[in-house]
Amino acid sequence: MPKARPDTQPELFGPQYVASFASPIGKVYVESDGERITRVSFVPPARLSHRKLPPVLKEAVVQLQAYFAGRRTKFDLPLYQVGSAYRKRVWRRLSAIPFGGTITYEQLATAIGGNARSAGTACGDNPLLILVPCHRVLGKYGLLTGYAGEIWRKKWLLEHEGGLPKDLFA
Repeated sequence: MPKARPDTQPELFGPQYVASFASPIGKVYVESDGERITRVSFVPPARLSHRKLPPVLKEAVVQLQAYFAGRRTKFDLPLYQVGSAYRKRVWRRLSAIPFGGTITYEQLATAIGGNARSAGTACGDNPLLILVPCHRVLGKYGLLTGYAGEIWRKKWLLEHEGGLPKDLFA
């Protein structure tokens, strides 16, 4: 059996596919294992795939583009998230926040257990930005705090969904 080269790393989750598209808040990168969506980010992945895109990835791009165009408020995609049982509880609760709705980190923590800081950390570890709407979680008193995609994007997403008055933070 040939030895693996020391400068290569085995694929941990199978082959990865990447698609990207321009949005009103910058380029969006969507990753898939071929069957499920594994990541949505504004940061390009370390490794870009040039393989033929699987149908699930094409559909994710279509749904996200419809969201940005104001034609979609929910997503219907198979998602894959790796995390602790606590993080998965947080992410499930995030998915239950309706389009245009918001909750605070404190309310999130109360709903799933833990404290606002641990709930915020789990939000920050969410690999599926927009699809699992961590942008709908606000700080105490409705303050815009914490977002892996940067606060200005969080503000834009909330205004897009009608979750914030457009002049609240002008």
